[in-house]
Amino acid sequence: MARHPIRSPGGEDSFRRIVDACFRGEAGSSVPLPGDTADLIETGVLDSMAWVSFLRAVETASGTSDLGSDLNEQPASIASILAALRSSNKGSLPSGDKKRGVAGSVSSSAAFLSGSSSVQGSRVVPSEEVDRAFHMPVGKLRKRAGIESLAYAADGESELALGARAAEEALRAASCGAQELDWVIATSETHHDYPALAAQLHSRLLVREDCGALDVGGGCLGLLNALAVAQSLIGSGAARRVAVITADVHSRVLTPERVAGEFGGLFGDGASAFLVRREPGSPVGASYRLGDFLFGCAGQYAAAIQVAARIGGGLDVQFDGEALSRAAITRLEKVITAVETRSGISRASVGGFATHQPNPRLLTLLAKQCGVSPSAFPPICRTAGNLGSSMCGAALHAALQNAAKMKPAERKPIFLASLGPGLLFGGSWLTPA
Repeated sequence: MARHPIRSPGGEDSFRRIVDACFRGEAGSSVPLPGDTADLIETGVLDSMAWVSFLRAVETASGTSDLGSDLNEQPASIASILAALRSSNKGSLPSGDKKRGVAGSVSSSAAFLSGSSSVQGSRVVPSEEVDRAFHMPVGKLRKRAGIESLAYAADGESELALGARAAEEALRAASCGAQELDWVIATSETHHDYPALAAQLHSRLLVREDCGALDVGGGCLGLLNALAVAQSLIGSGAARRVAVITADVHSRVLTPERVAGEFGGLFGDGASAFLVRREPGSPVGASYRLGDFLFGCAGQYAAAIQVAARIGGGLDVQFDGEALSRAAITRLEKVITAVETRSGISRASVGGFATHQPNPRLLTLLAKQCGVSPSAFPPICRTAGNLGSSMCGAALHAALQNAAKMKPAERKPIFLASLGPGLLFGGSWLTPA
């Protein structure tokens, strides 16, 4: 099919040159240029991850912000990209929307992380075994997503068991007894039982009766929501010590009988826990101070992932992997930029990025888009899978553990950034106390 150059207002076919060059960079010089209207994913020219990388390259080369928002519900074609570039160039996207990035913020009070832990399901399952269980081609998870294995809960490892274990380890690391806690805040995207998870953890940890217990939502953004609540409780004087706990067991919910492998096969099981307190821990330099929290919601991506209970059992899952991947890279980079601006801390000086990790390939793309080394992102998802609300927690614990190996004067800030269905997004930062 013949292609007709689309010119910018300056009279040059700069958009065409940018798109062609970025396509060559992603697909290679030996791949013939497809027709403009060909869907690159459906025709097998690019897989969904390569399409996302292609879009990000076009955005960078053209100086266009959030090009992916203009491509929702559009074919993965060159024609769609060129049309979005023209629309952006005409100013059809309000400049304020391009720059906003994060909608709301919570100003910080003095609150410190002085103990942390992360645990994973003790059953390590190779990704090829998961491929077979979900009736996918063997090697698909490893090749398409970069997942080598998944952490699955063994018998007896529930959200409560994993969460309690993580909490006990975090309290021990902070030299804090359970009886000293004023609040237990829990979050999980797989625990739907009654009593709520925080109440069950309250009983399991044997904390005081006048210690509050609260569950918060947000899916994979749950940890940041819980940390923001803990910070607010401490800042208001309602608490001195708060345990924040995440726990998720996807392997018993997202089973082959209920969901497709392209979705369910990405998730593992785990938990994380953190002690948030009013004063730094001991010894000096062992704690990190929480910064402001920035939150927002990009509703245009709400349809990219929807999960609901089906009448008669099972789950009704709506999952657009390509749109969700595009949104993840776009929004996480925006959050990191907003955190950088709000904190005054350059991303180049950050010691670690504790972000949501949909899969290893997207994590590599995010590092590339942010212009930082992939080594700054602890690669938890490669061997554990996407841990849901515990994903950011596992990455944060790894970043804190890396910092603990350094001399206090050498420790660097840590950036937080995560997402949740909706599309919820948020971020914050931590600085050595």
